[in-house]
Amino acid sequence: MKTVIAIIMTNVHGGGTPRHAYEMAAEWSRQRVRVLFVYAIDRLIKVSFFEDGNESKTVRFFDNDGKRLLKLLKKCHVELIHVEHLLDAESYMLSIHKELHVPLVVTLHDYYFACPFIKLTNENDIYCEEKGEKSCNECLAYRGFYSATLKKQVKDIREWREHWRSFLQEASLIIVPSQDMARRIKKYFPLSSIQMRENPELISVESTDIQVGLIGGLSKAKGAEVIKEVLSKAAQKKSPIHFTLFGTLSDVQLTADEKRYITILGPYKEQEVYSMISSHQINYFWFPGVWPETYSYTLSIPIRLRIPCLSSDIGAIASRIQSHRWGETYPWNAQTDNILDKLLGFNYRKFYNPDFVIENTSFGPFETFYAGVPIKEVDGIPQDNLSFLSPFKELPAVLYKEEFNELWKGAGLAEKRKLLAHVDKSWLKTVWKKKGAAYFLKKIRDKALK
Repeated sequence: MKTVIAIIMTNVHGGGTPRHAYEMAAEWSRQRVRVLFVYAIDRLIKVSFFEDGNESKTVRFFDNDGKRLLKLLKKCHVELIHVEHLLDAESYMLSIHKELHVPLVVTLHDYYFACPFIKLTNENDIYCEEKGEKSCNECLAYRGFYSATLKKQVKDIREWREHWRSFLQEASLIIVPSQDMARRIKKYFPLSSIQMRENPELISVESTDIQVGLIGGLSKAKGAEVIKEVLSKAAQKKSPIHFTLFGTLSDVQLTADEKRYITILGPYKEQEVYSMISSHQINYFWFPGVWPETYSYTLSIPIRLRIPCLSSDIGAIASRIQSHRWGETYPWNAQTDNILDKLLGFNYRKFYNPDFVIENTSFGPFETFYAGVPIKEVDGIPQDNLSFLSPFKELPAVLYKEEFNELWKGAGLAEKRKLLAHVDKSWLKTVWKKKGAAYFLKKIRDKALK
């Protein structure tokens, strides 16, 4: 019979993690592996069955103790659990592999298990420099962090890390997507099961263009304040430089002079951004982040276009650029004058060379990917024809935002009216006030409120 794998992700609604999870589910199903993608959205469980690269069926149900999910996974004879993220996961999610008596594989896409604030950043959303447990506990005391998994306020970073260390020790394989992340994560979890495997680049686009590009949703941690300071300095010096941001800039307000040095194009769809970049004559891309990112699919976009990159020297973006000779880096805490000088003097042309290639374009064979993992052979025919009570027949008194939006997708008018009776009224008022009646009424016929 076919191998059966369950890929699990909880409460992650954007970024590279869900992308990687969906790409993996699609790829394994193309290789004739039976895939269940389990996506937990607060109390709502969404299970997507993949066949031949596509979702063939989806079921949704509420599950407060994990018993319904466990029953489904047992009926489907799941032989392997692969965890993609456990953000705010219910505690039962951590023991599913033990209940099923199957091996566990974990991909770490960020630093959540080491840092409750995910990014190794301080209260200003800037790299904390990993100064030790005393500093971490001071950060926890100042910022406060309630764990939905532990069901309590986290005050001791050692307790937090020991909790996740015990979970990771049960994994046959732990995957991290960059050398930089491997080095950092092993300081907290020195486990021999950790392996570095770069995420595969599954899209290939040929193009070369010119000018200074920025990309993504750029917050403080991703360099928003650095960008503002550089724009201000460029305006003062009347420097011959202009930036085009394929994305958004948050946490800062630009002056009129600063705005003249940057074009902000707003959110993009990835399938469209390549042609957008090609029409804007980009010389090179700049990644000004001030935290150690763990991978970054946004870096992959200019690299697929063979466009060189300049980056701060922290995190996976820097390590990928350095190890693959895709560009150069500068000190992450450099002064604004030095950064602007680097931007103006970056010799991007020398990076147009035969080494500027991406070879990692596939997950590879399923058997090779999980080599060494003791996948259990089980008897029986996998079943996915279990019947569950419709989630619309057992709605909680008040739905959380993401639960509401997930159920809203594809709901009929009668179901939408029922959902509105269970929505968080304060959130609904905020949407109405912010977006207006016309927007709201349109969404009655659409997929989700934002």
